[in-house]
Amino acid sequence: MRLAAALLALALVGPASAADLVTGMAQPLPAVADARLTELLAQHKGSPLIVNFWASWCEPCREEMPSLQRLADRWRVRGVSVLIIAVADKRDKAIDFLWEAGVTLPQLHDPEQAVARAWGVRTLPTTLILDRRHRIVARGRGAIDWDEAAVETKLQTLLK
Repeated sequence: MRLAAALLALALVGPASAADLVTGMAQPLPAVADARLTELLAQHKGSPLIVNFWASWCEPCREEMPSLQRLADRWRVRGVSVLIIAVADKRDKAIDFLWEAGVTLPQLHDPEQAVARAWGVRTLPTTLILDRRHRIVARGRGAIDWDEAAVETKLQTLLK
């Protein structure tokens, strides 16, 4: 319940920028007992991933989603994939929103917030940048304009 309340507070988070992609030492992903997540990560073994935690009820998440799809379209040729994880959301509402927005990203539903908790997600949207070894190399909190040139430059540095 506390995480749900904290996630609700995220609606007050303003837009983020490239400066809000906090980098640091590469950290291994915490283990999560979720077969679908394990399968999705295995499908992208050896490739960088951008993992976005969102919810259909989160307005900043909804605003961010089209630019996240465009990012996925641009970076696909570089071997980078974008995965979205719907947190504390109703499956039907999340799927309906994605369909209406034309978003075709691989998705996982985390209604009980198991993945979000294990991976330290406390606000929505939150984005984790994973290197080829699937270590967390950056974390962004708040909606990011993925079309921004500075974001593109930062991603090039992180994912080389």
